[in-house]
Amino acid sequence: MKKIIFLASATLLLFAACNNDGNDASEIERLREEAIAIHDEIMPQISAFDRNTVKIDSLLLNLPQLKEAYPDMDTTQTRADLSGLKSQLEQATNSMMDWMTEFEVDPQDKSTAEIKAYYEEEVEKVKDMKQLFEAASKSSTDKLAQF
Repeated sequence: MKKIIFLASATLLLFAACNNDGNDASEIERLREEAIAIHDEIMPQISAFDRNTVKIDSLLLNLPQLKEAYPDMDTTQTRADLSGLKSQLEQATNSMMDWMTEFEVDPQDKSTAEIKAYYEEEVEKVKDMKQLFEAASKSSTDKLAQF
């Protein structure tokens, strides 16, 4: 009788352990998919950022002509604003490129807990990057609207 109880307990523990691995695996997959989904959402903005960077370069190059068109323009302030915006757009783009280079789709040689922690960290990174993209996009829209 003790053997049957022991065998039943061992079987129950085995099933519980396997079920927990399944939960961890599904949580890991959910985290990976969340990171990639956020990436996929913000990645297309890079082409707009690149176009705006080219526009900023053109505006900076043609500030004397802009001063003629807008006599009240403070070209020193405009140069500072546009240069700051260009840096913000480049920072957002570079953060995406760095994240994509460093992101591991399928980390090897790590425990389940380490993989889960890795993807949790990556989700936070990509969420921070999304905020950076949103701020750069808003600044770009606001500052370039007058040109």
